[in-house]
Amino acid sequence: MSVEKTVSEIADILGISRQAVNNRVKAFPEEFVDKNEKGVTVVNRAGLIELEKHYKKTIFEDEPVSEETKQRELMEILVDEKNAEIVRLYEQLKIKDEQIAAKDEQIRIKDVQISEKDKQLDQQQQLTAKAMNDRDSLKLELDAVQAQAEEAQAEAKELESRSFFAKLFGRK
Repeated sequence: MSVEKTVSEIADILGISRQAVNNRVKAFPEEFVDKNEKGVTVVNRAGLIELEKHYKKTIFEDEPVSEETKQRELMEILVDEKNAEIVRLYEQLKIKDEQIAAKDEQIRIKDVQISEKDKQLDQQQQLTAKAMNDRDSLKLELDAVQAQAEEAQAEAKELESRSFFAKLFGRK
């Protein structure tokens, strides 16, 4: 059963002017438009479906549709919705993968920075240990020099306390 409607019938159903429908139909590809036996331009089922999509109104309200056709159309709608959802989720996954890759790169950079900080800390600890050793050895040297200075002062005091002749003849 072929469903065809004239421009006037479509205009009445959609509630718009015949001229508006005629202009829309003239822009249709040839596959959506035919001529009936009277030579009047008619729109076939595929064209009517396109008009329904464009005007978002139902043209086939009173047309009987088989249960199988309803089920098939429902399945097509569900499949289309699921496919759209799959595409949306796939796009989300791609975005998440890009975010994870960026985070991985940031972590890699942070790992390098931590490694460099560890090296710097080790070097600082080594320098601190060397400075402590140098300080200890300098303290020991200082202590030895102070002890010698104290001995020299003690000898100088002793020499001062001796008499002139003891100093002269080197007696203690």
